[in-house]
Amino acid sequence: MTEQLFLPVQLPDDEVYDSFIPGSNAHVLAHLTAWVTAAQPKPFLTYLSGQTGAGKSHLLFSACNQAADANLTCTYISFNQMADLAPAMLQGLEQMDLVCLDDIQCIGGHLEWQQAVFDFINRAREQQCRLLVAADSGPKQLPLELPDLQSRLSWGVSYHIQPLDDEQRINALQVRAHRRGMTMPQEVARFLMNHCQRDMTVLVGLLDRLDALSLKAQHRLTIPFVKKALNL
Repeated sequence: MTEQLFLPVQLPDDEVYDSFIPGSNAHVLAHLTAWVTAAQPKPFLTYLSGQTGAGKSHLLFSACNQAADANLTCTYISFNQMADLAPAMLQGLEQMDLVCLDDIQCIGGHLEWQQAVFDFINRAREQQCRLLVAADSGPKQLPLELPDLQSRLSWGVSYHIQPLDDEQRINALQVRAHRRGMTMPQEVARFLMNHCQRDMTVLVGLLDRLDALSLKAQHRLTIPFVKKALNL
């Protein structure tokens, strides 16, 4: 019997469904919330694609948080951190209830990893382990040298995550700020949108900085404060 590896994951507190602004992706949210805790999840694999900042990682973390709240075993792996990982870490993970694999496009050019993921998907299907995968493109467009892996990644249901429009991004920033105990006026959120990259990953990173700086300065979020804090 394969020994199960325990991979402790520090889940971000604000990466939950409640802080995810669905926009045009409400059907994806509905699928995940039902699928993660279903007694007999079908299909066993859900695949999410979309551009950077669309919210794929947010949904993977949210699914992990949901599973943990339901006392299900789960783990999250980002192949963006592949340099610090080894293919052998996938051994035994099929015994978990939910495994989330993020940034799977990063294994392009790494045949050993592709073979390990291919074998893991086969084992996960046999064990009915829920597998949630995210990438920047659909399975057939991934830069993989193992065609059979592209086929395996197409076994389940696939969703393309639509990016938020500007008003939805402003709403998302305000929701995240509120969860951290901050008030972000609409004019401040709009100022960030107009003077910074509109990628949600970048905007959330700026919110992290503003959270720390406003706490240190004991100052509410205003446009003058944000301009000075971020050197805009």
